[in-house]
Amino acid sequence: KCYKDEMKSKVVLITGASSGIGEGIAHAFARKGASVSLCGRNAANLAKVAEKCVSEGATKALEIVADLTKLGDMERLVDETVAKLGQIDVLINNAGYCCAGGVEDATVADFDMVFSVNLRAPYYLIQRCIPHLKKTQGCVINTSSTYSLICRPDTTHYSLTKVGLDHLTRCAALDLGKYGIRVNNVNPGLVITPIQETFVPRDQLAAFCEEFRSRTPLRGEMMTTHEIADVVIFLASSGAKWITGTCIPVDQGRFLMGH
Repeated sequence: KCYKDEMKSKVVLITGASSGIGEGIAHAFARKGASVSLCGRNAANLAKVAEKCVSEGATKALEIVADLTKLGDMERLVDETVAKLGQIDVLINNAGYCCAGGVEDATVADFDMVFSVNLRAPYYLIQRCIPHLKKTQGCVINTSSTYSLICRPDTTHYSLTKVGLDHLTRCAALDLGKYGIRVNNVNPGLVITPIQETFVPRDQLAAFCEEFRSRTPLRGEMMTTHEIADVVIFLASSGAKWITGTCIPVDQGRFLMGH
């Protein structure tokens, strides 16, 4: 029941909402009665998420298929959300892209693609949403990663984007505080979603998870998308009204154990 009444009046724009953490965030806001604008590339998955959001209690659920490497698609995403839902209270930059590889073997094309989705898109969407967030005294929540806090082999490009996203969060919080707009990050640890298969072959996933858990102070069950979503809900709520520019690791303490 926490924060449910205040969420009923909010419009939440979520990128990368067709699967994984973005889908979990969408369902969390739906259960609070918010209206959700769901952005993704997979139209079929997006439709399923929207349908479930409505059944869970979302006031409205809007589906927008968009490619975040294209400026026109991002402009359409913001404009259509406002046209059909009336406002934007919360922007959640959750969409992510990754490719395995380090400095030696990843390509410049890989670099450009990862940066386009993981850093350029949040930057531009924040810019496009500022006029609407001014009106609602809204907030931005970015989905970063524990990989911005630790170094692992074969994750160079992805990790660099997440370091950049952490600092974008702090800079945007400083720039936009004068409008009452808050900007924060969550930095998830290991949550099993489709993106993991980019890093880890399916037949090696169990061993990877066990190694990760062995280096966390809070061991036990694997985290779920719902547990990341709980922190996002808090950051979007009145309970976090004086919190801005923060990057919150939700990783069972993994970043404390170093590289």
